[in-house]
Amino acid sequence: MAKLLAYYNLCPINNIDDFLGLSRDVDPGCVINTLGRNIILVVKLSNQRQIRSWTVLDRLSSKVVYDFRSERYVGVFGGRYIRCWKRDQHDMNTVKKIKLYRTVHDLFCLESGQTLLLYTDGSCESLESALKTRNKSQQDEAGNVAVPFVDPKTHTIRDVKVLLLDNGTPLLTYFLRKEEDGSMELHYALLNPVDLKVHKTIEKIAVQRIGDEIRLVSACVVDGSDGPSLLSIWSDSRIFNLQLSLGQSPKREEGVGNFIEMVHHLNVKQPLSMASIGKDYVAFYANNKNQDGATLVLFNVQFKVFQAKQYFKVYFVSSRIWVVESNILLAFGQMLAVVPFKISKEQLSDMIGSQRTFDLSHTIDDESINEECELLDVYAFDEMLSKLPKRRELEANGGDATVANGSGEAPPADRPAYKWVYSEAEFEEELRAAYRESLPVDVIESSLLPKDTVQIKLFNNADVSLGPLILSEKFEIMLEELERCGYSEVEICDRVVPWLMQANLPEDLAKCLKRYSVVSERTLIKALKYALSLPATNEEEEEEEEQEMEVGTTPKANKVKPPKKDEPELPDQHIMVEAQANHPCRRDLLNIVLSCSFNRKPLIAYARKELDFRTVRELLQHLEHLLTDPMAMLSETLHNADTFDSDEQTVQWMMVLLDSHYQQFILSTEEPIREQLQRLLTIVERHVGLLGELQKLSPSLRRMLEQKAQKSGRDANQWYCVETITLY
Repeated sequence: MAKLLAYYNLCPINNIDDFLGLSRDVDPGCVINTLGRNIILVVKLSNQRQIRSWTVLDRLSSKVVYDFRSERYVGVFGGRYIRCWKRDQHDMNTVKKIKLYRTVHDLFCLESGQTLLLYTDGSCESLESALKTRNKSQQDEAGNVAVPFVDPKTHTIRDVKVLLLDNGTPLLTYFLRKEEDGSMELHYALLNPVDLKVHKTIEKIAVQRIGDEIRLVSACVVDGSDGPSLLSIWSDSRIFNLQLSLGQSPKREEGVGNFIEMVHHLNVKQPLSMASIGKDYVAFYANNKNQDGATLVLFNVQFKVFQAKQYFKVYFVSSRIWVVESNILLAFGQMLAVVPFKISKEQLSDMIGSQRTFDLSHTIDDESINEECELLDVYAFDEMLSKLPKRRELEANGGDATVANGSGEAPPADRPAYKWVYSEAEFEEELRAAYRESLPVDVIESSLLPKDTVQIKLFNNADVSLGPLILSEKFEIMLEELERCGYSEVEICDRVVPWLMQANLPEDLAKCLKRYSVVSERTLIKALKYALSLPATNEEEEEEEEQEMEVGTTPKANKVKPPKKDEPELPDQHIMVEAQANHPCRRDLLNIVLSCSFNRKPLIAYARKELDFRTVRELLQHLEHLLTDPMAMLSETLHNADTFDSDEQTVQWMMVLLDSHYQQFILSTEEPIREQLQRLLTIVERHVGLLGELQKLSPSLRRMLEQKAQKSGRDANQWYCVETITLY
């Protein structure tokens, strides 16, 4: 999530035309401010204090940069002369000037510390290369004169940016504006990391769209997660993004790329400034839609959302943006403003679909847990100790189980390494240590493991009633793939829930609805209809399920329960968890669907369209049962366990059903419907009455806590009574 902090003014600008620009300094948190043609300042951004400054008689033609390799400041004078001086240099006028045979357009400091010289003909090279070849002729070894990439008489270079790719190769990009008709072209080329010269050739992209009335407002090159791309804004409020093809010629049919977003709150009729501020982020400075000021906004190219805004009272047509470390420096009017920003790695799951993971680093070493959140240690115990090696044999052989067994062969790499225990008490001690961790632990005995072997699993999304929220193998693979691709929780549920209903897997459907916190109202109504269509479980099946849970067996695996007697170290909450899991309502799919959060307005529309009146009556009867039966209640999910209230959720569903089928209830003349509504009214009145009694009890409790006696003597004291007893 990106965030803009409060901005502040750094320094005034006398003439924005003479303001040559900013660059990073050798000291962290400082910038080199080429304030004018003859003034150079080094300013600390945190306190706006001036660290160093120089004044020169000759006029600068580009901003001053710091060359980290030679540890000197570099400036260009008159376009053809270079001066390099140290930080402790007092008088710059005494520094020798070095003449170049080509005119320098600007200087740039790369992330690697090199200094790039960009000439007016579109070519470039490093500072070391320029100083070595300054006396050489412009002809190459064959005697041919190099053809310039740009004609400075008819074209102008604008918005130069040098990116450093992931493989360490520099990428030079700049826009070329033709003065005759104002058309724009993007030139980009890979550079040699040694001398920073063009590697092969410069690729060109015409930044234009079909249409006489459509014009380019602004454009820049963004360093994205998938590589550098061209981002452009047009006069029809559309944003286009084009991925740059590195190492090959761009395709003409691609044009300016794909349309990704519309700009609604910015005025694209006025000039607009934009610059890349980091990975996948772009900053815009533009006039407001209502023309009542200016706005600085951050745009996420990867997820196509505007995430932060900063408003200004006055909009200036002429503006320029620089980025130094985590600060946006904005020059507009006669002021240079600093806007700090922060970009965090975590994103909102509802907006971009990222899934938060449970942090296991504070309890268990990351190396002991694989991608399935499964502990790699496997514990084995044999009461007879017939097949297990003895402890003395292991200690004698340095703990090698293979030598103690006499096999002499190491176990295969794909098989887990077993940790042997030699008594029941030792096994219980290992199990207690696992239960003391703040993680859901499950001890499973499976036929896939060797004999007398159990496996301990730790899950990051376990539920007290359904167990680990892991679906069947095929559907679990689908969910992992969708999460890996960045789908939101709403999109995942919209895709997977219909498949689970079609496959008739109510248990997996219940786990899916508890696993994700955001479910669309349309999918919620479909799941509700499917839950109502399932046959009701009879009492015999419920008793069999309870017996199976008491024994601790399931069709797929045998679950080993922790010991209960004479073990105070085991958590007491384990008994409460079993008691909650034994109640049928905790595993009822219908109750799990009703526990999901929803937006009331769209849910009423879908309920009116999808649910018939008979289904609504049946559902109201079930909700009435939830309010009257003290043991029946809705189960909270992992996302709302702290704020979930079963009665409140039940009443919300009643209101949705009554509002969605209000006319049918009003026009119906059947006596059972009237009796059902009367029962609901009685329940509501009883709850209101209980709230009134609690309201009367509140002052008494408050006075009791304050240890104050009631002033009224007419009321009988209920704390004690006096009786007269005749003994004889």
